Amino acid sequence: MLTMYKCKNFNKTGKVLLPSKWRSQFGLLPGKLAELRFDHDQIIIEKANLDSTHNKRLISDNGSIHIPKELQQLLEITEEEEYCLYIDEEDESFILKMITED
Repeated sequence: MLTMYKCKNFNKTGKVLLPSKWRSQFGLLPGKLAELRFDHDQIIIEKANLDSTHNKRLISDNGSIHIPKELQQLLEITEEEEYCLYIDEEDESFILKMITED
């Protein structure tokens, strides 16, 4: 089950701050690798599986992660677009979904 954490605008640097409560719970601590994968119009952020070929990024000292340009392009993210960050406690992951205007 997904829990919405927060919605905000995507910044030009492509960094997303992951909430500390769940970062610790999911093992996504500063200096650790996280895996980012595109799946059905969303980005899933979880503890890295070193055997996979998905994008991997380090968690920064302040708990943020950089969303790579290729994933930004797949989601057609432009600067200042709104996204929502969801928490998936069962799968121990964060889900980033863009807000689309239909």
